[in-house]
Amino acid sequence: MPAASPASLALAARLRQYDEAGLAELIRRRRVSPASLDDLFDLAEALLDDASIASAVADMHRASLAAVATAVELDPEGRGVPLSSLASRLHLPVDAVVAALDSAAERLIVILDDAQVLVPSAVGEALARRGGDAGELSAAALRDAPAPSPLRPVDPDDIARLNRIAAEHAFEFTVRLGELTRSLERTPARLLARGGVSLPDARRVAADAAIADETLGDHLALARSAQLVADTADELVATPLAERWRSQSLSERWRALAESWSSELPTPLRAELHRRAVAGAGDRTAELVAWLYPAADAQLRERLEALGRQAALLGVTVDGRASSIGAALLSAGGRAAADALAPHLPPEVRQVYLQHDLTIVSPGPLAAELDERLRGVADVEAAGLAGRYRLTADSVTRAIARGESAQTLTDFLTALSLTGVPQPVAYLIDETARRYGAVRVGMLAPDEATDLAATTSIRSDDPALIDTLRVDAALTPLGLTRTGPHRLVSRLDPSLVLGTLIDARYPAAPEEGEHPIVPARAERRRGRAPAPRSATTAPTDPVLEAARRLHSATSSAGAAGGDAWVARQWELALRAKLPVHVTVRLPDGTERAFDLEPTGIAAGRVRGRDLAADVERTLPISSIAALDVPE
Repeated sequence: MPAASPASLALAARLRQYDEAGLAELIRRRRVSPASLDDLFDLAEALLDDASIASAVADMHRASLAAVATAVELDPEGRGVPLSSLASRLHLPVDAVVAALDSAAERLIVILDDAQVLVPSAVGEALARRGGDAGELSAAALRDAPAPSPLRPVDPDDIARLNRIAAEHAFEFTVRLGELTRSLERTPARLLARGGVSLPDARRVAADAAIADETLGDHLALARSAQLVADTADELVATPLAERWRSQSLSERWRALAESWSSELPTPLRAELHRRAVAGAGDRTAELVAWLYPAADAQLRERLEALGRQAALLGVTVDGRASSIGAALLSAGGRAAADALAPHLPPEVRQVYLQHDLTIVSPGPLAAELDERLRGVADVEAAGLAGRYRLTADSVTRAIARGESAQTLTDFLTALSLTGVPQPVAYLIDETARRYGAVRVGMLAPDEATDLAATTSIRSDDPALIDTLRVDAALTPLGLTRTGPHRLVSRLDPSLVLGTLIDARYPAAPEEGEHPIVPARAERRRGRAPAPRSATTAPTDPVLEAARRLHSATSSAGAAGGDAWVARQWELALRAKLPVHVTVRLPDGTERAFDLEPTGIAAGRVRGRDLAADVERTLPISSIAALDVPE
């Protein structure tokens, strides 16, 4: 590790107050490599490294940075400045300064203690280096640079146009995200080890949801934020919440997405956007973000740019300007925004046109519960303002396999249709229902299974159909063996056999009178996430492991009277040739202080030259009540 400094030793002492969770959060927030941490002194040095400080200040807003830089200006040596003096220089009330410094204190960029503000000298030096010749991070620049003003107010006619476009975007985005979740319910997407979705799966999901490839990332980010999709060990899957979300009205679905987006906004940015949106401000949001976060790194800029793109997809903004819907979201929350959106959405419909070519056309967005059932009967050809569905033998077979009958399907479509049930549709339903179950799949009885060395029976009253199954190359993996004119057997599980036959478009069904067999792929089609890996195989989190290790060492030192902690401080001060201020407990119970220059440590004792008396003193570590390194 690098040489210790007075600041790092003081910071290490302060880190002893953190619990495991606090240490883990600090390591993550400051992007410290957990592998480099053996003790709190390592962490303290890492936190004072230029790269770590740059990471810490990257997402700090201007008011916080101005307070830090002004504290450095008033106290360049990092010894501490009175909070009242800092407030006076900033021309702000003390409580406003404390609020501005909160985020800096969380990152240990500043220490607020007894009405004092202490900025470690390393922080001041790092800010000065980052400011460079332009001085954009200087105290004066941070305090005095004015916020970019809006270009112009938005006039009423323009607001009407913005709201119309915003509603179109909101509708389109919400529909597309629903299709995205359905795609992942049918087939989860493979996740790459380096992060992200595999390219073939990304293209498949984008095509299924009619999403442009370049915007898929923003769609997935919002779906994750709203907990509609989630990562497992190696796949991206739709969550059980997605199905419940799709059952809501469109405005409520949009509301859930908008609230998730809003929750990702940094508080200072949300407040500033709210102020401008309510005022009908113009489109200088990019300049506003750059002004509000002057120390932003590439990671923060990308995150904020992504939030901006998502705002446009949601209809919160149009051409960089807040719509009335967006203004309501930023000022009053998701409920108010959904209420503002609802009048601009196309009304839901509850009836459709059934046509002779087996297509079904919805003249508007179909009510969620009707859309969901219709999707169980017909394939979706187009989702959106005017939905288009198509009935096929396969789609009707799937409906019957899920418990529908010719009668229930006919009754449902009769009630749904504005044009009755055309004769081709009625024929398709009746003929498919008649053929359904022409192939029956069941489990062999134990004795018969032993005799035949098989597990599954495939039966049909049509010997010709049995012949077809036996010679079909697509069914070769099932290892079918004929045992009679009406039966085949397989060694494989009935669910796998049934799923394979259905996928090969045979009218297969579970054997009557038996417990229904669920095809092996059906669970995945319904979006059930794979079971999580057991705790014994799940990878450990290196950050949590490091935090646990550091906290355990600190607790052990405290339980032993702090001897190990004092010894480590002394070793580092000795290595860095730093003077120390030591408080020693004398045998009579009194205490005495010494300013020493460490010269050695061994056998539970430390040696140091007394700077006042110019003599060397040897002290038992166990007698040292406190040890400080003056900055």
